[in-house]
Amino acid sequence: MRRQMKTIGGKEGLSPLLAIIIGLVVTIVAGILLAQLYFSYAAAVSSRPSITVEYVDLTGSPGGSGTLVVNVKNTGNVPVTTLEIDPDPANQGDEISCNLPDGSLDSGQVVGCSASVTIGSDGSWNGIVHAEFADGSVQNVAIVARARSA
Repeated sequence: MRRQMKTIGGKEGLSPLLAIIIGLVVTIVAGILLAQLYFSYAAAVSSRPSITVEYVDLTGSPGGSGTLVVNVKNTGNVPVTTLEIDPDPANQGDEISCNLPDGSLDSGQVVGCSASVTIGSDGSWNGIVHAEFADGSVQNVAIVARARSA
């Protein structure tokens, strides 16, 4: 015996297989749209300004003048717009402004800064690397350099 589907108004409904396929397609499309929305939101929220001092070198003699070389890397995902090295108040000298390629330091890029500085009588030079980022945030990293003879 063949079982007959009960219909409303004399019309047949969707077959169960077709209803399942349509339900799966709607669910998959909704999942893709929600995933796109989530990932675009997560990318906007996760801005991460960060720099790292990779290398510091100081050549010269204690109590005299010397050459300071500092390499700074942008390890975040926000471009650096200004990079300066400020001497510790105990040290003499002006702030050192680093020339950034194309006006900013993008993620993963490294810039080298060098300048003549006055070395302390103990053979050290202290300072702060001051970075300003495109999103308005600021990061300061303290550095200490010990003089070596050239």
